[in-house]
Amino acid sequence: MRYIYLLLILSTIFANYNSHDSWCGTIHQGQRDFERFEYMYPQFIDGDHFRVHFTTEASDSLYWNDTWMTHQSTIVYATTVLEQSEFAYSVYENNDWEMPPIDCDESITDITNPGHCSNYGGNSLYDIYIGLVEGPAAAVVPENPNYSLPYLGGLSSYMLFANGLGLYGSNDDLASINYYIIAHELHHAIEFSYGSYITGSPGNYVFHSWMLEQTATYMENIVYPDAMHLRLLLSNCNIETPLTNPQLGIFQSYPGALWQKFLVNYLNDQTLIRHVWESYGNRITNTEDPITFFDIFNDEIMASSNNLFNLESMYEEYSIWRYFTGDRAISNEYFDQANLYCTSTTIQMSDNIQLQAELGGNRYIEIPNNNIIVYLEAENINSIPAILIKIQDNDEIAFFNLELLTGSNLINIDNQFNGEHVLIVLSGYTGNELNFDNLIISTDINSSIFEGDINNDGVVNILDVIESVNLILNNEYQASGDINSDGLLNVMDVVLLINMILNN
Repeated sequence: MRYIYLLLILSTIFANYNSHDSWCGTIHQGQRDFERFEYMYPQFIDGDHFRVHFTTEASDSLYWNDTWMTHQSTIVYATTVLEQSEFAYSVYENNDWEMPPIDCDESITDITNPGHCSNYGGNSLYDIYIGLVEGPAAAVVPENPNYSLPYLGGLSSYMLFANGLGLYGSNDDLASINYYIIAHELHHAIEFSYGSYITGSPGNYVFHSWMLEQTATYMENIVYPDAMHLRLLLSNCNIETPLTNPQLGIFQSYPGALWQKFLVNYLNDQTLIRHVWESYGNRITNTEDPITFFDIFNDEIMASSNNLFNLESMYEEYSIWRYFTGDRAISNEYFDQANLYCTSTTIQMSDNIQLQAELGGNRYIEIPNNNIIVYLEAENINSIPAILIKIQDNDEIAFFNLELLTGSNLINIDNQFNGEHVLIVLSGYTGNELNFDNLIISTDINSSIFEGDINNDGVVNILDVIESVNLILNNEYQASGDINSDGLLNVMDVVLLINMILNN
């Protein structure tokens, strides 16, 4: 019995989970053992590209979690799995994806040879095993290196698929939702055709499981345009998604497929995601190491747009698209199902807003109709992009692109404006995606009538000096007291303020 100690890509499909970890199913090497199913009473059916292995005997079981559990399925169910797999295969193939490689060489006749097809499902067709998957609804297990052209770093794989009888104790394996589980899992097999889920060297690995999951989720809607998996995820406001936690950026798994949906829609390029994976496979084949998907996205965005856009400019547009969801959705604008999604999360002005650079995350900050001070603290970068949205009461919307520099930034707001303002602060992209800089952003109202009027009473006098001293003692900053405009509030500003008062 051969055991596989490799990555498991799981497909958990409902949106009613309460935390990211509970439904994100990427299980890394060494955490779990998976193997091709072995049945006491094996059966199989073949299609053009797949062999589906199953059993109809209840006694074909395994001992798991202190209970005997059966692999039993039905010929009708196995036939459904085969037909849906062949259909998904035809869609991917017609869209020019690299299809999964064969897993054995049928010309090997020596049955004692480890490469004989008897060890790989009996022939070179892609193998799907139906039974108890011990947790997920389905799993794709990468198996052996594939050294055939064009992607020398690719891997063969096989699929484990739940038995369709609900015997695991959940609804995840019901036949009624097979169609997009199969589309999702088959895409994992395709992804492994390009390369492994990790790059880098031992002790310094870069894991790409998030990208595998979001692409497979996105591609469900390519195979089945009415698939509801992504929409259900994005409509659930109790889980971690790009709408409920926009600060996490594109570095998310299943609901992160929204990022790929945005790119394809915005750039009107149906081939973009395939080109991203082809670039990944080519880089592995050419022994580039380590690899990240961020610079691949940047290169492919520039190629698709004839250098009109790059990754950072797409981060900016993506933040706008994500804002107009749920209650803010605008008919025939941005995402076509935006009204079915959650309303993206906003926050109040705060003195402790954090982001990580490079990842495409952002914060939507509700600001009053007053001038505001935004203070940026970063270790390795000098500025980040920002967008000010002005939404008038008559629903007219205006956008203003800003650049926040490290230190203090004054944003002038028209306090006579009839409507609301939202400030979007963004992670930016500098190409340093292996060392995410931690950004600390604070916001405060700057409502002074003129310089030195720290208490905002319309005059500059000794009361402002007292207020300035109190601010300094409390280690607080207010732009109206920063008389020399050096980004600091200290005794020099008190001296200058006193001189202002004496000279008036």
